[in-house]
Amino acid sequence: MTEQYIRGLIEKSRKEFELQSYRNHDIHESHVPYEGTPRKHPYDANVLILVPDPFADREKTFYEFTVDSIGLIEELQTISNEQGDSAIKVRVWIKKGKTAIKSTPFVVG
Repeated sequence: MTEQYIRGLIEKSRKEFELQSYRNHDIHESHVPYEGTPRKHPYDANVLILVPDPFADREKTFYEFTVDSIGLIEELQTISNEQGDSAIKVRVWIKKGKTAIKSTPFVVG
């Protein structure tokens, strides 16, 4: 289900960016790139979760972007850890000026 959701977002963003490309659009001027492994939000289909390091044991920082803030999603590669787990790594181009959430865990002490 998550894989299908992510593939759908990638395909949708490619189609939308193709339309923008005809207008001589430079994505570097209007968007900011973030890289990581995409995850489907547990209850909001309009939010994409992006985990920069999906295999980190501690300090799992993640970003939340609304789907309408995404200009383009590029599939980069499949990464894996020593245990043989694998994850898709993508580059997500977010429109400048949009609001997003960055979650960083910390130890209370």
